[in-house]
Amino acid sequence: MNKTVGVDVGMNTIKMVQIDKVEGKLVLEIVGETRTPVADWLKSNDKNKVLGQMVEAMKGLSRDLKIRNCQAVTCLPEDEIVSRLVRLPPLKETEIMDALRYEAETFVPYPLEQVSIDYEVLEEDNSGRLTVFAIAAKNDLINYYVKMFKMAGLELIALESPAMSLRRIVSGSVGLNKGVLVLDLGEKYSDIVAINKGNIYLTRSMSMGGESLTRAISINLGLDMASAEEYKKAYGMKELELEGKIKEAILPVFTDMAEEIRKAMGLFAEDQGGAVELLILSGGGANMPGLAEELTRILGVEVQVIQPFLKIDTSRLTVPINLMAEGCRFSIAAGLALRGLI
Repeated sequence: MNKTVGVDVGMNTIKMVQIDKVEGKLVLEIVGETRTPVADWLKSNDKNKVLGQMVEAMKGLSRDLKIRNCQAVTCLPEDEIVSRLVRLPPLKETEIMDALRYEAETFVPYPLEQVSIDYEVLEEDNSGRLTVFAIAAKNDLINYYVKMFKMAGLELIALESPAMSLRRIVSGSVGLNKGVLVLDLGEKYSDIVAINKGNIYLTRSMSMGGESLTRAISINLGLDMASAEEYKKAYGMKELELEGKIKEAILPVFTDMAEEIRKAMGLFAEDQGGAVELLILSGGGANMPGLAEELTRILGVEVQVIQPFLKIDTSRLTVPINLMAEGCRFSIAAGLALRGLI
């Protein structure tokens, strides 16, 4: 049987993770990453040229990690997906999709013949009324991903949303018995995912991420981007470092991020009738010094940095990555690799 590799094709990096289940225990077999040949590649105007470059990058990483004859699971960018919590009357399973396509006319900003819709039934109340989490994506985008993976020699068996992947990681590391908000901090974009009792209730994407913070430092302190990135990683939100100049430089962007989190917390409380109890930080920007502490201070909620490999045996693999310190960068790839295992 072919093994499955989780592939997170980000805007700036491609990450691959393979996890196996051995005698009931999850074991990490492969982990690695490479830079994308074109930053923010999905926004490129020359899709065909970029496709070839992305395929070569994926092939190169697969070769380096000795991935052969593998099936793959990946996800579409959250900002390219339309998702919505939909309340439906009592319906048979065969009637749900027709009802969703009718409802989708109110929230999908594309002609419905151009999109594919998937869904997950979250709840059914005593009267049979349904709460459904619906996801829509453009067929052109889906086909582009399928073509890219086929050209890279990877059999794509599943395409999902990042939220589904993050839910698996949260389930495996901190549990799902409380209201949880996940902030996945990417380089160019960040996603917010609200999870309650194991179900996804809200997702939203922000066009700000680690690069936004770095650029703020660069502009405010007159530094090139490479130097600004190093200062961000070294000092972040620490008020006592460099007289607080780094924190002061990134504060406007951070404040915008925090406000989006606050709004999501409010929507969660309004819809679920209870407060968010835990904010989890994921992605490449999660480890920025002082970030968790500052979010705790201004939002009044417990904040943790995700440890996706916490309950996975990593002892069989020697990699040039500190998985305890940097594992948060691989959260989505690891979650994709866990599809079908948990």
